[in-house]
Amino acid sequence: MLLTMLPLPLSVAPHISPSVSPLFCSLLLSRNEYRTLRQAVIDMVLATEMTKHFEHVNKFVNSINKPLAALEENGGNSDEESVKSILTSPENRILVKRMLIKCADISNPCRPLELCIEWAGRISEEYFAQTDEEKRQGLPVVMPVFDRNTCSIPKSQISFIDYFITDMFDAWDAFADLPNLMQHLDNNFKYWKGLDERKLHSLRPPPE
Repeated sequence: MLLTMLPLPLSVAPHISPSVSPLFCSLLLSRNEYRTLRQAVIDMVLATEMTKHFEHVNKFVNSINKPLAALEENGGNSDEESVKSILTSPENRILVKRMLIKCADISNPCRPLELCIEWAGRISEEYFAQTDEEKRQGLPVVMPVFDRNTCSIPKSQISFIDYFITDMFDAWDAFADLPNLMQHLDNNFKYWKGLDERKLHSLRPPPE
């Protein structure tokens, strides 16, 4: 609720100068509450930085999933206080929020197939345009695999799912139980795999 009432877009919120906080706080929050909220938003945005991907996922698994699984093995969910302690510690609440925003940020492979294809096309076109512009300006090409003349979109999606998506969503599913998303992920992976086995580079098979 509070996030939807921010006076500026969330994409801008992490860069708001503290000098604007008095107006904001006078309407909604105390100064300390505002600072806490602002820091939480910044932390969640920074969690989408892919260079920290494996660090965030491993912390989530080791600090939350494994302790919860150990409790379940030792007597089901009867020890409610222990479960509550794991889930409500400040450190673990931060880890849950980071995983939530990370899964939302790169959730394309877990969407229904038509949406997955649409977003894979948009993302690929964005990277193609970047590569085109880097070549035009004589700059180093950051992602040479995304050359529109040679790139296999199915291969890029398979690699992305294998490298980043599967382990992260397995961990999130173990925590939140999301069978529909996991089924979409399986279906989409098989779709891209099928195109790749036919040596197609496109988003869709050619018309019959």
